[in-house]
Amino acid sequence: MLDWLVIGGGPHGVHAVARLLGEAGVAREGLRILDDEVDLLARWRRTTRNTGMRFLRSPAVHHLDLSSASLQRFVKVGKGRRIAHPFTRPYSRPALELFDRHCDDVLEKFEMRDLHVRGRANALTLEGDRVRVDFEGADDADSLEAKQIILALGAPREPAWPDWAKAVAVDAEAKGLASKVGHIFDPGFDLDDDPDDEAIAVVGGGISGAQVAIRLARAGRRIFLISRHSLRIHQFDSDPGWQGPKYMAGYSRVEDPSERRRRIREARHRGSIPPDVHAALRCAQADGRVEHLEGVKVASAFVSENRVALDLGAREVEVDRLLLATGFPGHRPGEGWLDEAIAAYDLPCAECGYPLVDHGLRWHPRVLVTGALAELEIGPVSRNLSGAMRAGERIVSVARSEWVY
Repeated sequence: MLDWLVIGGGPHGVHAVARLLGEAGVAREGLRILDDEVDLLARWRRTTRNTGMRFLRSPAVHHLDLSSASLQRFVKVGKGRRIAHPFTRPYSRPALELFDRHCDDVLEKFEMRDLHVRGRANALTLEGDRVRVDFEGADDADSLEAKQIILALGAPREPAWPDWAKAVAVDAEAKGLASKVGHIFDPGFDLDDDPDDEAIAVVGGGISGAQVAIRLARAGRRIFLISRHSLRIHQFDSDPGWQGPKYMAGYSRVEDPSERRRRIREARHRGSIPPDVHAALRCAQADGRVEHLEGVKVASAFVSENRVALDLGAREVEVDRLLLATGFPGHRPGEGWLDEAIAAYDLPCAECGYPLVDHGLRWHPRVLVTGALAELEIGPVSRNLSGAMRAGERIVSVARSEWVY
């Protein structure tokens, strides 16, 4: 039996493991990471590569290592060499290439890849002094048992598809043209620069849609960026005051989960883009490579003669390819297996469906959470890198105080 099992090998899971190994004194042989990707952080890397991200939205002090200064030190000792612009203004935001190199350094320093068990969780059983997690592995079904688990689940596996997009995807598949329609967050999706795709429609007005449009425009494609709302320009996806006591002091005093959810909704700048991405998009528009259709809803779409036609009401647009950047559903991650555990063990949830946890992020004495599942406790930044670091501090406190093996 393991001491700790972390479910999820994305940024939150990796940072939690770094904390357990580097600060809580957890023994490597008693720790494993369950994740269904071929490598830790694989989904993060695929997603950021697909969007064409160049610099992170988060500042340099937010990353997966233990010390907030680790990323700057990484550059000073020469590990960021041959990256022309390792940081950008404002807030010294790191280049994606630099951030990924630093992530590799963290994985290597803690030898985390040796702890990776590949598989997708499909059941959770609480059995006295242990937790059993069943999963579908690369070859067959299996299970792991641990004294404590951390749920570090990322966004839901399936992204959000509007109804009209689901219909055109079915139409495209029936005609043998499935590659003509895709969502950039679909599992396994890789965005290639097909030279035959001269015109591409990108649906979604947030940072991902804008970045995809910029990436493809730079590759010489003609882009129609379609969004239901005008661009919302914000440096971060919530006010920096949520990083510290300015807003969190009052939030922490709120006991009503519904009021906490309301504050989280109001704090988030959903569908927003930072000023540097906006500037790059404006340049692409000025060059005629991107046409932004704002305040537009797609009424319907169909595939005909190797093209995709979109009915925008007052106008029809015909393109070689349709890409969705419409994000993820707002429901709690974990799919059906977590619903079953909640029902079986009466795990407390708020009206919105998210866990009610204590200050140490314990949903149950043997089940801790981080990332999206911790947001009613951590606040609006819970899903971000800063939220991972804040959750990591609390996980370490729990691990140190309850380590009695």
